[in-house]
Amino acid sequence: MKQILYKKEKMARKFNNKTLLIVLVVLVGLFFISKALRQKRVTGTLDVELVQIDTTEVNTILLYPQVENGEEIRFNRSGLNWTVSKGEITARADNQGIKNMFSELLSISPDRLVARDEEKWVDFGVNDSLGTRVIMKEGKKTVLDLMVGRFDYQPAPSTGYGGYGRNQGTGLTYVRKTDQSEVYVVQGFLAMSFNQRLNNWRNQLLLQTTKNNLTKITLDYPADSGFIAMKVDTVWKINGFEADSASMEQYLNGLSRKFNSSFVDDFTPLIAPDFQLTIEGNNMLPVIVKAYRRSDDEYILNSSQNPESWFSSSSSGIFRNLFKPKSELLQ
Repeated sequence: MKQILYKKEKMARKFNNKTLLIVLVVLVGLFFISKALRQKRVTGTLDVELVQIDTTEVNTILLYPQVENGEEIRFNRSGLNWTVSKGEITARADNQGIKNMFSELLSISPDRLVARDEEKWVDFGVNDSLGTRVIMKEGKKTVLDLMVGRFDYQPAPSTGYGGYGRNQGTGLTYVRKTDQSEVYVVQGFLAMSFNQRLNNWRNQLLLQTTKNNLTKITLDYPADSGFIAMKVDTVWKINGFEADSASMEQYLNGLSRKFNSSFVDDFTPLIAPDFQLTIEGNNMLPVIVKAYRRSDDEYILNSSQNPESWFSSSSSGIFRNLFKPKSELLQ
């Protein structure tokens, strides 16, 4: 009898051990399966391919900036150059601005997923009325359709040294693929870069020269009040009289780079310009800037370096920097 009970007890222990082993194996399996699923969910929240474009193949860009009330701004490429248009206005685009646009898009990488459904779109500014839609095409094929939403500035943490050596803050922008509901946050100033008016995308160049190459400046003014400044050896002279070196240096520096975003699209000159600036020098074509008086305090400027564009300037603005009176440049 004892032997029978011993055998039963031994079998029970064996059965319990086997059951425990099976339970343990199942639990371990469930643990790893759960971990794998959790890992998949976590990594799956980040769409690392928000932007996949070949910038050499993109030939059309459509922007719908919130600041323009969602009205379309269209970019078209012809060879190496771009034009930008809105409504009836078509103009040369700022090629560097297009390059910066591509660079910013290609550099974005989502930090995290912040929303999965449409209910949160307004919060992050990625709906049609609050966001800026960006579409890029290769021919008729759409290769990017992105909604750029709200911008948040993230200040750098204090270093405790009174601000010296402190890193600059960073920007956070919320984005959504237009055909998807998920919203991501990315590093960068994407919202500020794309939500811009038409004139910010146009070629704003008025004048660009290299100071050391300049040898002659001719200023034609009304009533024969103009003059000629020429570089003789290393000295600038105005109508044969030596110019004030400091004043002339400042003036030449001002001729190096001039940009203007005040475009005028309703102006057609009917008469000769009231003022004209001609800049000549070594290793350069002559540059001509014309100024037309439109009112007592407004001049319309046009440059041979950007002949399709017309700019507005007050009498004390860029016009005054370019068209100096002779008395300010003489000793």
